[in-house]
Amino acid sequence: MSIDFYKEFGDLGYLANYSNHGFYKDGVYYKTVEHYYQSQKYNNDQIKNKIINAETPKEASTIGRDKNNIRIDNFKNIKNDIMYDGVLEKFRQNKDIRSKLIETRNKEIREMTIDEYYWGVGKDFTGKNTIGKILMKVREQIKEELLDEIINNCKNKKIYIISHHKPDADSIISTILLNNILKSFGIDSISSIRDNNIIDKDLVNDYIDDKLEVIDNLEDKYFILVDHNNLDGINKNDVIASIDHHRITNEVEDIIEIEYASCALLIYDLFKNKYKFNNKEKELIALSVLSDTEYLNSSRFTEEDKVLYEELNIDININDIRNKYFKVTDFNNEISKNLKEDYKEYIRNNNTIKRSIIKSYSKEKDIYYNIYVNEMENNNIDLLIWCDYESKKTYIHYKENDIIFPYFTTSSNLILDSFEDDNNKIKVLK
Repeated sequence: MSIDFYKEFGDLGYLANYSNHGFYKDGVYYKTVEHYYQSQKYNNDQIKNKIINAETPKEASTIGRDKNNIRIDNFKNIKNDIMYDGVLEKFRQNKDIRSKLIETRNKEIREMTIDEYYWGVGKDFTGKNTIGKILMKVREQIKEELLDEIINNCKNKKIYIISHHKPDADSIISTILLNNILKSFGIDSISSIRDNNIIDKDLVNDYIDDKLEVIDNLEDKYFILVDHNNLDGINKNDVIASIDHHRITNEVEDIIEIEYASCALLIYDLFKNKYKFNNKEKELIALSVLSDTEYLNSSRFTEEDKVLYEELNIDININDIRNKYFKVTDFNNEISKNLKEDYKEYIRNNNTIKRSIIKSYSKEKDIYYNIYVNEMENNNIDLLIWCDYESKKTYIHYKENDIIFPYFTTSSNLILDSFEDDNNKIKVLK
């Protein structure tokens, strides 16, 4: 599925040349890419300044397109390079939209102007889509630059790579992978965790030999966050960067956040041209994908993820791994224990949402679902996600609503994104 945008409005408006994201180039401030591009058509300082100082990008475009003004002779030959330079600086110097562009992963980007066959796709989609192609090229450039920036910022420091509380297999594997990568660049780094309350403990014990340092004192240390981007008590100035496959919290400035099946798979895709992953590391990446997608059952495992997963070329019997390590909730335990077993807190609109995931087959769901719903308040749970692995359905209880999600998933962020509208009111998806 492509990323299709039109003009500077809406969620994708940041991609447009008219978007209100200024930047400096050669000591001059340009209000938009359009201001920059149109001004570069001329050597006449009076016309250039008139364009640069135009109130709106439309006004800048009108002046720049005026055929009564004499353009530089070779502009037609260099216009793509001029456009690329402007778009690149826009995203380099505006970190909020830099993160958004990186979030689009490797998807095709299309400029949907129907009367523009050079910069856009045109009415019949036969246009060159030059802006879309420039945006995709810029996306790769800023991703590479951000990786280099992260590595450079780690030099001459001791870096603690750390994931969220109650780490799972993916977060631990991601921590170890990034530690190995940083060490290959000569960085003094340490694999660390917040606590030993490990989810997927059997899988971790069987496959991971590395010892991770438990960090309880967060002061006077530098961190890279993996598999999360919440500061959670860490001083913002002590965070070098975050690499995550979850929703951006805007708490960390230098972040690479892209939706992948697992954070370890994201790290593999980011660094595979900079670092040679060995077979053991590739095996761990494959295991992270299995554990984080409920053994390829979750909608989180996309076609793009499948291509990368197969690229690892690791011989793993998925059924054997699933049968050995996948566990549904043990309903012989106390309800309070089960509600805290897979528990996590999410910050939305400055509110903390306390989430619990329960895993069962259909028989247990029919027996226990309402019982657990009735115990949510007593256990301080706001959001209950109940995954039925027999029917492949996800049931949700939130704000007194019972919801059957449109497809099977365990992604809390995906669920929260889907059923909250612009006014943060529940949308019932029965």
